[in-house]
Amino acid sequence: MAIVLISSWAEEARRELAQAVAAKLGCPSLSREDLVERATEAGIPVGKIEIAVMKGSTPRERLARHKSRYLAFITAAVAEKARETQDLVYHGRACHLLLPGVDHVLRVGVVPNQERQLTAVMTRLNLDRDKAQRYLADLNEDLRNWFHFMHDADPDEPGQYDLTLNLGHLSPESAASAVCSMAQLPDFAPTPASRRALNDLWLSAKARDLLGRDEATAGADLTVTAQNARVTVTYMPRQEAVAQDIPRVLAGLEGVGELVCTMALTNVLWVAERFEAGSETFAGITDLAQRWGAGVELLRLPGEGQPMACEPAHEEDLVCRPKDLDPTGGIEDDLPAAAQTSGVDDDGMAQVSQRLISRGIFAGSQTAASASAANLANHVKGQGRYSLVVIGDVFASKAAAARVRQTRELAAAVAERGHAPVITADELQSKFLFGPKQMSRLGLYLAATLAIYLLAFTFQNPINDFLAGPDWKAWRWLATAAIVVSVPAVAYLYGNATGLLMKWFKFE
Repeated sequence: MAIVLISSWAEEARRELAQAVAAKLGCPSLSREDLVERATEAGIPVGKIEIAVMKGSTPRERLARHKSRYLAFITAAVAEKARETQDLVYHGRACHLLLPGVDHVLRVGVVPNQERQLTAVMTRLNLDRDKAQRYLADLNEDLRNWFHFMHDADPDEPGQYDLTLNLGHLSPESAASAVCSMAQLPDFAPTPASRRALNDLWLSAKARDLLGRDEATAGADLTVTAQNARVTVTYMPRQEAVAQDIPRVLAGLEGVGELVCTMALTNVLWVAERFEAGSETFAGITDLAQRWGAGVELLRLPGEGQPMACEPAHEEDLVCRPKDLDPTGGIEDDLPAAAQTSGVDDDGMAQVSQRLISRGIFAGSQTAASASAANLANHVKGQGRYSLVVIGDVFASKAAAARVRQTRELAAAVAERGHAPVITADELQSKFLFGPKQMSRLGLYLAATLAIYLLAFTFQNPINDFLAGPDWKAWRWLATAAIVVSVPAVAYLYGNATGLLMKWFKFE
């Protein structure tokens, strides 16, 4: 039978439905609130994370690591319970996103009875109707921020649920009957492949949780995956010291057939004055880094007239860490009130860092002391481990034409002096990624190649006579010229077509 995940921001509505479904199916029920209490006992500051996110404070590195451990803990607990009981009903705020890749999961979204919810708030908090409506509106906005932060997803995106129920038109009993009917469909029946996927998901989440609990590995940016009981842990080059601790931490984890610890041998450096987590550049760089098994390092250049967030201790110190990446990670209670910072504009670097940590590919962030080509080239040359340098949003204060020209000049200068491949963000798509433009070019190259081969096979005899037949001596110069022109042309068209096909299927 299916694992049923019931999601709603209204706790009372999802709890009532989950209990009814579990009673009808005769299986155990588990709630987010149960696991949050256990997570807090395990040392995950869930309350602080919620306050930091819902207050709108900028997500920081440490907050992102707490998030990663929280999701690992919850995923491991749900998957473990499902493995033990074979069937389970779990309800939470956005739990439908917890078990990706497991086919025997029924994802249910619940829209609560608005009037009933409003009445309950008025009674519980002793509010009049207008204040209760404002309270619910504010609460929904806070939960929307939580959803975005925790899952990097839009709660309104279609296709997230297998079934959506509006309790304004259905009683909980009727809704539970609908869920039970779907849960028993053969489409959601467990298969050997889906059970293996659940087991691998549990192994990777449990390993990530154990690594987050240990003091030696808690602060490391690790990527943990599991496939057929083979657990692979990848760490960033700057955190090589944790390699010896990973086998020790995971030594007692049951079900591990093989443990592999590997280092991401290279980094992609993203240089910009401002970073955006929702930009095409971010999507392209993260996709590329994950394909290469690389980390992503951020280098922020100061804009023209922009004050520095930190000062070098010596003139030769070309790079320093920004002050605004404070050690609390935005969890304000960790420092006295006087030490707390708010409203600091770090040009999106903290938010992008948080997203990279969530993906396990964060390789560090720095702020350059100056935006000169020499300074940037010295940094690239000195590190010596970049497989690619991407020049993003720079020279923002310049006019469009000057901005394009200076960006290209900076990329060329850094490539020449830094001895590393350097491209601009505009070139990222065309050189390494596959998009609509590449699709149209692929169609053109394939059509031209097929047309040439079709003509060659259709008119094979006349072509052979022209190139090597009885009349070849009369046309030998023209025949030679035809060969000289056609062979490179066919090679160009065929080579570009196969190259784009390989890029489409992400073959390096």
